[in-house]
Amino acid sequence: MRRFTRLLHPKLVSLIVALREDGRPNAMPAAWVMPASAEPPLLVVAVSPRRYTYDLLQRSPEFTVNPVPFDMREAVEYLGSVSGREEDKLARSGLRLLPPLAGEAPCVEGALACVECTVWAQYPCGDHYLVVGRVRAARVRKDCWTGAVYDISRAKPLLHLGGDQYATV
Repeated sequence: MRRFTRLLHPKLVSLIVALREDGRPNAMPAAWVMPASAEPPLLVVAVSPRRYTYDLLQRSPEFTVNPVPFDMREAVEYLGSVSGREEDKLARSGLRLLPPLAGEAPCVEGALACVECTVWAQYPCGDHYLVVGRVRAARVRKDCWTGAVYDISRAKPLLHLGGDQYATV
């Protein structure tokens, strides 16, 4: 039963960036992300309370959601295998950051997009919490966007199949 989630994959992989106590950013890969409302603009990310990112969101309500291209797969695998409690894994990942447009949590340079959010609500849901973010700003890489949707042939989004399996289109 536990693997039923894989029946709903592939899912677009995003890096969730939240701020550490010292103000430095931390990132966690997530595939369980979805829009929840257009007005007000809300999205939902499922975060396990065992994750350091969950703790960070309790202390600082700002975070960004950064859908990533396939060529960031190695960084995503690294960020998903090490806890930010032990090291500054984002600094070690080799990824660079962009300043935010509306808040304090930065965006991932080279990501397909960046959606800047403030925690709006949280709901316990089994072994995860549904963290609802109110969208404050959003931007997209223009080289992979047609004006209404991603240009899949250029965007090459990283898709999570389950476990350590990934694909793209």
